[in-house]
Amino acid sequence: MRTAKSLWSLSGFVGFIVGLAIALHESAVMAQLPAPNPLVAPLSTPSGPALLPAPGAALAAPSLAAVPTLPAASPTPGPRAFNCSCFGPGEGTGWMGQVSAPGYFAARQTATGACLTYNERREPAPANVAPAEGEVPVMPPGFAGPNAAASVNATPLPGGLTISNAAQEQACAQCVCD
Repeated sequence: MRTAKSLWSLSGFVGFIVGLAIALHESAVMAQLPAPNPLVAPLSTPSGPALLPAPGAALAAPSLAAVPTLPAASPTPGPRAFNCSCFGPGEGTGWMGQVSAPGYFAARQTATGACLTYNERREPAPANVAPAEGEVPVMPPGFAGPNAAASVNATPLPGGLTISNAAQEQACAQCVCD
């Protein structure tokens, strides 16, 4: 009877454990997933990490490949003709002409030089005021005749400019080329 009592208590204990497990399983909260969306494709599994090159491959000499030939250098553009005009503020056109230069800015510089050269060599404009009949024009001191004006205009000013250079630079202050 002792064995029967032990089997009876063992079976009761096993029954109690099974009952307890069933009761706990029923009371556990279970997550509910929604139905899968048929319009969304399933995600693919991620790929593995990239394979590294073999350790000896880094020490090997690179394979020789054909080097492409360099394209021929484009020729430097030659000089072309520009129509330019130079003027100063409050003055009319000091010079108009055509210059030959490789680019726009070089043409402006060439036009400025041509304007200064032109204004240096040109004759001064005659005075528009004519003296009345019988009246002798009064000349300022230092002006003995029409050619004496050139000697007064060549008087140097501070900074190395002369009166004629300042007037020439004023007449050639802006040069425009197209």
